[in-house]
Amino acid sequence: MIKSNKILSILAVFLPHPLKILCYRRFFGWQIGNNVNIGFSYLEGENIFIEDNAKIGHFNIIRNLKLLKISKNAYVANFNQFYGDRRKRAGWKRELILAERVKVMSHHFMDVSGSIKIGAETTIAGRDTHFWSHGRIYHEDKPKLGTVNIEIGEKTYVGARATLIGCSIPDGSIVGAGSIVNKSFEGEDNYSFLLAGNPAQIKKRYPRTKFPIETK
Repeated sequence: MIKSNKILSILAVFLPHPLKILCYRRFFGWQIGNNVNIGFSYLEGENIFIEDNAKIGHFNIIRNLKLLKISKNAYVANFNQFYGDRRKRAGWKRELILAERVKVMSHHFMDVSGSIKIGAETTIAGRDTHFWSHGRIYHEDKPKLGTVNIEIGEKTYVGARATLIGCSIPDGSIVGAGSIVNKSFEGEDNYSFLLAGNPAQIKKRYPRTKFPIETK
């Protein structure tokens, strides 16, 4: 059954768009909304929800996810790779959630072993940003391979070639290009942050009234 689903997923890539949507709905049971546009991309997962007016471009590979939710008017450009744990280990969430009007531009990589949640109107800009939601962690002072979660707030801008590892980023923040974010930052009621460096630190605070950020 698993092998046949993979074959059908490959065949669906080449189908005309109306037949592709019909295939995803009927044979996989995925919930695909109205006016959804899916290009020449490979999708594979257990539970997939793509809401109205969402768009996935060309040459993306999305596989081994337990949950994929792409909300209304979200956009995934081209040549992105979103990979869940292929061994499907117990307790590894393998979930990717993109809120409304999220933009993920081209040539980004997401390791979806744990949970990755990206807030509304956030942009993953440029190219070559990496998200890592698993790694070597310590339990009772003993190292083991485990998952970590990534959560990005609303109206946040992540610059090119950043690396995010098991972190949370507050609403309205800017992550500078090339930065490595490997810890969580607490939000402040009246301010948003510029995070930059290796490891990333708060370089500036911006009054929240300056946001939302223009992300065109």
